[in-house]
Amino acid sequence: MSKKKKDLIFCLLIIAVPAIQFGIFYIGVNLNSLLMAFQSYNVDKTQNTGYYVFNHFENFKTIYLELKYGSEVWTALKNSFVVFGYNVVIGITLALVFSLYIYKKMVLSKFFRVLLFLPSILSSIVTVTMYKYFVESGLPEFLGLANGLLSNPDTAMGTLIFFMIWIGFGTQVLMYSGAMSGIDDSVIEAAKLDGASPLREFVSVILPMIYPTLVTFLVVNVAGIFTNQLNLYSFYGNGAEVKYRTIGYFLFRNTKLASNAELPGLAAYGVVLTVISVPLTLGVRYLLERFGPSEDREGKSHAC
Repeated sequence: MSKKKKDLIFCLLIIAVPAIQFGIFYIGVNLNSLLMAFQSYNVDKTQNTGYYVFNHFENFKTIYLELKYGSEVWTALKNSFVVFGYNVVIGITLALVFSLYIYKKMVLSKFFRVLLFLPSILSSIVTVTMYKYFVESGLPEFLGLANGLLSNPDTAMGTLIFFMIWIGFGTQVLMYSGAMSGIDDSVIEAAKLDGASPLREFVSVILPMIYPTLVTFLVVNVAGIFTNQLNLYSFYGNGAEVKYRTIGYFLFRNTKLASNAELPGLAAYGVVLTVISVPLTLGVRYLLERFGPSEDREGKSHAC
C-alpha cells in the first residue's frame, strides 16, 4: 500500500467518528423530529404497545387553536423578545464600551479583561449557585430587604436578565477587544491628525472595522431568540413560573416531561419556530450587511 493511500485512510479514520456523530445526533435527530411533527401516537390496548402514525397537519391545527384561544406560548414569545431586546440594547452596548476601554489600555484594563471573562469559563451551575446566594441571601441581608431578588415578583425577571447579560459579557468583550486590537495604529493616528474626537473616532473608524464581529453577535442573538432559556432551568429546574418562561425553556421543559403522545405536538412547534427563525435570521443578516457601516463608506465620509 502506497504512502498516499495510508495517509488517506488515516484522514478518513480521523474524521469518521465526528462525521458519524454529526450524522446520528444532528441530522438523524432533526430529521426524526421533522417527521414526528406530522405524526401522532396511537396506543394498541390489546398489545399494550404504542406506535406513531402520520396524521398530516393535525398537530399544526392544534397549535393554531392553542394560539388562537390563549396559550402560555404567547407569554413565552413575549419574554423571548424582551430578553433579546435587553441583550442587544444593554448587553452589546456595554460590551462595546468595555471593549473600547480595554483597547485604549486604560487603568486596570488587563484586570477587567480577565475579570469579565471569568464567568464564561466557569460551570453554569457554579455561577448560578453563587449568584442565587448573592441575590437571595447576601444582598437582601446587606440592604435589609424582606425578600430575595428572585423571590420578589417585581425584581425576579430583571435579576434573571441581568445574570444572562453578565454571563455572556466576557465572550463579547474578548471578541470585540480582539477585533479592535487588529486595527492598524496608523489608521487611528490619521483620524487624530484630522481632528477626530474620541466619539467620532469610534463611530467612523473603530466601529466599521469591527462591524463584521458585531454582525456575527447580532445574527447569533436573532437566531437564538427561540432557543434562549434565560438559564431558567439552572435556577428553577422544571418549576419556573409561566410568567418568566421563554420559548427555549418552554420547549426544553415540556420535551423533558412529555409523554410519547405529547412529543409530536412539540416537534410541530419546533418546525413552526424554525420556519419563522430561518428567514428572520437571514433577513436581519442581509439588512445588517447591506445598510451597516463599512470601512470604505466611513472612510470616504471621514475624508469629506
